[in-house]
Amino acid sequence: MLMGLLAVSVLAGCSNLETRSQANRGFDYEDATLRTTPLLIPAGLEAPAFNNEFVIPQGQDKGVTGKALDIRPPTQVLPLVRGSELMEQGSGLWFYQQRLGQPLEQELTEALQRFFEQHEAAANREAGSWVSNGRAIGAAEQRFRWQLLLDAGRRAVAVQVSALDRAGSLVQDGQRAEASMLNAFSLSYQRALSRQQELLDRSPIGLQLDGEQGRLLAAEGYDRTWKRLVTLLPQLGFELTNRQQALGYVDVEFDGLGSGKWRDLGLPVLDIPEQEYRIQLGDLGNQSSITLSDKDRIPVSAEVLGKVALTLGEAFQRTDLIR
Repeated sequence: MLMGLLAVSVLAGCSNLETRSQANRGFDYEDATLRTTPLLIPAGLEAPAFNNEFVIPQGQDKGVTGKALDIRPPTQVLPLVRGSELMEQGSGLWFYQQRLGQPLEQELTEALQRFFEQHEAAANREAGSWVSNGRAIGAAEQRFRWQLLLDAGRRAVAVQVSALDRAGSLVQDGQRAEASMLNAFSLSYQRALSRQQELLDRSPIGLQLDGEQGRLLAAEGYDRTWKRLVTLLPQLGFELTNRQQALGYVDVEFDGLGSGKWRDLGLPVLDIPEQEYRIQLGDLGNQSSITLSDKDRIPVSAEVLGKVALTLGEAFQRTDLIR
């Protein structure tokens, strides 16, 4: 453990922000000058003809050199959130409306406010935008302007970040800082969305029998219904032999459970023939259909479907069965 701590300390000392951005070794070459002496021509000989085509001119503007030259590779903006994409101009990301419960602009506004609070970053609302410091990327002195740009036609909202100088003007070479800040926000937003989805995936799902159509109806979209189904089936005595989410079916073999196991689960005993079945899901938008057939793709009887609806319906409501 001691050797590990020493190694981490050495690495930390050798990889600070200044050394990462500067070239190795020294910078004495900046003070070097080219010293030349005229070619000595012995008496009685003529001076040779010189070609001036390859003479290096004396530059007036050397540009950024030495310690002032940042050798780090460019920082790239990463679309970490599912469905997001880079803006063509400036440092920004387009996000698209995926949930109908809340306007995307309001959702991103709340995400920005949480982001500032998490990093204890000072942020002020100014004329429809925010101005914050750079605490999230370890540059508290740097300031940034955040703007939300709406595209109603695409149902999209962009988060654009611009680096500012002390006077509040745009920094011309601030792409690296802008990309780092945008990535930090994108990661924070993605984590929040993942937590929301996890809570959503663990919430109860209503399931009822549609006897006229010979199917079950789940009060949730396709993705959540699929996840819940493949999670619960093994606990109810079904062995998953084949599944194709893109095609919406699961091939299973029902071996049943003992009475004690059903009692432990607290679910109605599923008393159906122990055989192979195919469970087919259908996407109905805000709902999903579930149909059941045997290995020959013949729909099961209404009695079997009713028993499955009773047991599976209660299991879909039980959040404690979700692993």
